[in-house]
Amino acid sequence: MTNGLITKIAFHLICGIAFIGTSSCSILKMNAIATYTKNIKTAPFDVVIVPGLPYDAAGINPLLKARILWAKELYDKGITRHIIFSGSAVRSPYVEAVVMKMMADTLGIPTHHTFIEDQALHSTENVSYGIQLAHRLGFEKIALATDPIQALILKKFTRDNHSHVCLLPFDFNSMRFYYETRVPNLNVEKAFVENFVSLKNGESKNATIQD
Repeated sequence: MTNGLITKIAFHLICGIAFIGTSSCSILKMNAIATYTKNIKTAPFDVVIVPGLPYDAAGINPLLKARILWAKELYDKGITRHIIFSGSAVRSPYVEAVVMKMMADTLGIPTHHTFIEDQALHSTENVSYGIQLAHRLGFEKIALATDPIQALILKKFTRDNHSHVCLLPFDFNSMRFYYETRVPNLNVEKAFVENFVSLKNGESKNATIQD
């Protein structure tokens, strides 16, 4: 194979990858806008469920921060009256839901309007366990507040298993703003799990923290 042919093949591969990436981004953006536009018509909601992500004491995951800020925006605008933060200690020794509620408290969301679901290990469990808690609390109108990627991933699951739950993804254009927004430093000792075992090293649940 000649160098010229190799170069031509490499060029087409790069173009193909770039096209796929651009197309995927466009699909996500369009899905997020369409999903939000459709579901916001049924607002306000009694509660939104916010799925967690692993917390690192060295620095908060930017996408986790974005989800929390998005939930705050929905609360501040009156789109939701309450928030359920969902997530156990899965891939770091911090209970995700506890960390998220602590941050929500520092951001000024009234603490009696936020709740912790600390058993979920996966995104589908975030939805199912969050709904169970919402029903126990007496909430009927429920939405899932998350990023555009997770919203697309969970779209079929919620439609097939929890059709009464609406998806509220934030817009891609907001991602940079959320990432760059500074949030208060947290003392996360309360969220720390002793003798933690990562989910990737063992599929058993860790002891969760009682609020």
